[in-house]
This record gives sequence, C-alpha cells and structure tokens, in this order.
Amino acid sequence: MSADIALERLGLSDLPSLSESPYASAPGPSIPQTPVEESGRSTPKAARDEIEPPSSPVTDREVTPLAQADSGREAWLFLIAGTVIETTVWGLLNAVGVLEHYWAEELFPGQHDTVTVASALMNGLSYLGVGFFGPLLTSFPQWSKGVQILGLVVSTAGLIGAAFANSPTQLIGTIGVLFPFSAALYLPCATLVYEWFYEKRGLATGIMFAGTGVGGTVFPFVLDGLLKRFGYKATMIAFGVGYAALNAVSLIFIRRRVPLGGAVIRRRPKVEWRLLATWTFACGFLVIFLSSLGNFNPTLWIPTFADKVGADKPGGVALVAIMNAASVPGNLVLGWVSDRLPTKVMIMIVCFGGAIGVLLPWGFGTTSGPLVVFALIWGLTALSMPGIWSRIITPICRDDPTLPGLVFSIFASLRGVGNVTAGPISSKLLKVDAFKGAAGAYGTNFGAVLVYTAVTTFAGGIFGALFPA
Repeated sequence: MSADIALERLGLSDLPSLSESPYASAPGPSIPQTPVEESGRSTPKAARDEIEPPSSPVTDREVTPLAQADSGREAWLFLIAGTVIETTVWGLLNAVGVLEHYWAEELFPGQHDTVTVASALMNGLSYLGVGFFGPLLTSFPQWSKGVQILGLVVSTAGLIGAAFANSPTQLIGTIGVLFPFSAALYLPCATLVYEWFYEKRGLATGIMFAGTGVGGTVFPFVLDGLLKRFGYKATMIAFGVGYAALNAVSLIFIRRRVPLGGAVIRRRPKVEWRLLATWTFACGFLVIFLSSLGNFNPTLWIPTFADKVGADKPGGVALVAIMNAASVPGNLVLGWVSDRLPTKVMIMIVCFGGAIGVLLPWGFGTTSGPLVVFALIWGLTALSMPGIWSRIITPICRDDPTLPGLVFSIFASLRGVGNVTAGPISSKLLKVDAFKGAAGAYGTNFGAVLVYTAVTTFAGGIFGALFPA
C-alpha cells in the first residue's frame, strides 16, 4: 500500500504532498510536483482549477514542515502529557481496592456485594469504553479533542459525585458509570503516539504504559493517607480537582503531528478492513485475548491467598504494590528491547515468563519470600504486556493511519473482557479441589486458579511464537 493512498484516506490530499505516511521510517515533507499533461506540457493553473477546484486554502508555496518525530521537543512534550493522563486514569483504576475497602468497611458496611459492582464496573467499563470510542474516532478523527474534553468533564464529575454518594447504588451511578468516560480522555494519547514516534516507538509506549504502574504504586498510599487524615468526602473532592487540573494542562500538549485535511470534515476516512482479516491480526488478537483471561487473577486474589497461608511480611496489599512497582521498569525495559528484538520473541518472554512465575514461585509458595519473587516476576512480565502492544499493532496496520486507534480499542476491549470475567470464573474455580493434597499452593483451593492463570498466559505465548516476523 503506498503512502499516498494512506494519506488520502486521512484526508491529507488537501495538503501539499508528503513523502511519508504517519508510519514511515524516515519522516519529512516534500514539495509537490507540478501536474503534467500527457503531452508533457504543464497544465495552466486556471485550467487545473476548472477541472478540479482547490479544496484547501493551502498553496504550493505554503508548505508547513511536520514537527520532528522521535527526538523533537514537541514529541517528548506529547509523551510526557500522555504519560500523565495514563498515570491518573489507569493508576486510579489499579488503586480502587483502597476505595472498595473503605466503602465496604466504613461507608456502607454489610453491603459488600453492591460495592463490588461499583468497582468492577469502574474497571471493566473503562476498558470497554476504549473499545467504543476507538471505532468512533476512527470514523470521525476530527472529534478527538472534543471527545477528550468530554471524557475529562464526565469522569471528573464521576469522582466528585462519588463524594456525595449516600448509598452503594449512587456509587454505581457515579464512579462506576461516569468515571469510565476517562477512556475517551485517554485513547488519543495511546494512538497518536504512533505519529510522534517511529524508531523509538517501543520505548515511547513503554514509558507511557509505565504510568499505570506508577499510579498503581503511589495512589493507594495517597488515598489511604488522605482518607485517614481528611475523611472520605474531602478526599474524593480533592482527588477529583487534582485529576481535572493535571489532565486539563496535559491536554494542551496532546495533538496530532500530521494535520487532518479538509476532506476529513466532508467524508469519513476509508478504513481498510481487509487488514483485520490477516494472520497477523489473528495472532495478535489471540495473544491479547488469551493472556488477558488470567491477567487480573494475581492482583485480585494474592491478598486473599497471602492471608490464607499467613504470609504477612509483606502482606497481600504490599504484594500488589510490588507487582505494580515492578511493572514500571517492566514496561520501560520491554518497550526499549522491543525496538531491537522481533515481536514474537518479546511476546514469548512476557507470556512464558509470567506463566513460569505462576507455576513455580506462587505454585510452591506458602511464605512471603516466594510470593515476593512471584510478584516481581509477574510485574516485570505479564503485567507489563501493554508495553509491547505497539510492536504488535504496527505490522497489523502497515502504513494505514486509520487503523491504530481501531486495533488498540479492540485489544483494550479484550483486556476488559478478561478483567470482567476473571472474578466469576476464578470464584467457581476456588470451589474445585482437583489438587487436594498436592504440595505448596496447589494443595489449597487456589490450585485450579493457578493452573487456569498459567495455562491461559502460556497459550498467549504459543500464538506469539506464530506471530509473523
């Protein structure tokens, strides 16, 4: 597929010709050539206008160079701003356990089931929201900034509204339903990075996704401290205001590197759906889907397991914090290495490493030492899977600038399905005593959960080994 065709689908035919698509390896503008008739003589401008009137005020002399990719100042300002948004949105979702504990124990005691619905919706709908907004912004890319502002306003309303909740049902209606609109705020950050970074794309996405680990590590302590010192209402209002202020400033630097042409306003960009009917997409789909099925189980169950076996130095909450903390260097290192190694190798490292961590340190761990080792391995591998998403998505999209947002939204939806189904499936597996009498953790009622988590993660690595070079 040529770069000209890809740019035409984005509406860039209204601009002077560019020598690259947003996914080329050597970005740079060029001056368009003068159209030539078959006879070899230049066509007069008036005659050309009669045949095809200009659809844009841009003239041949008004060539605006694109901002520098990879190492330019604007590229890194974009990355910093995107990382801040990643940290506040997904970091808070990783810290919701602190809020859930407070809701169940202090605010609405005895109504744990309803409170759990609020936190489950907050997480699941956020991922599924990315799946909704991806196709929308693929069809109407000119709406990106407006949708981001809408997402910021509605998700902030969800946080502050939760401060005034007088029942678990009101929690569901505020933080459970409204906060997931943060997906609209976040999605353009994850997809426009493909325009700003080429050679350092893996490193850039690794830095951005590391924000989730930073937020997941820091926010639990921040929320816990604020709740103990200032109370629930003041904490939620303060957190909501801080969330709005940080992200509003960050939005200033979230913009496109390749401007949209006037044609995008008049018609939808043509999406090359046939690229989603390829073996490359099928492999990526199965890798993300299978590895997501068990990805949420360690974060969900390690605190309960630690309490069951009496591992309290460190305890379950600290083990979750260790996982999130390990995912920070995990995303950074995996992203950096993915720029240098084949994608299939990176997928196998992540999936096989995570599966081994489940089967060995956790599987035979009934004391704090092995569980800490597991938390570190899981955080560095399986929990850091998003750090290599860009290297999976890039060959699927080829040079088509309309597809990254769509493919990313599909992958995020798969991740959401894994999170939503993790609770019901693992709850049923806890009732299975298939490994009763076995050594270590396998001898507890968590044995089936461990095997399910390891098998699904390992299966993702199998399809990763089949990912086209």
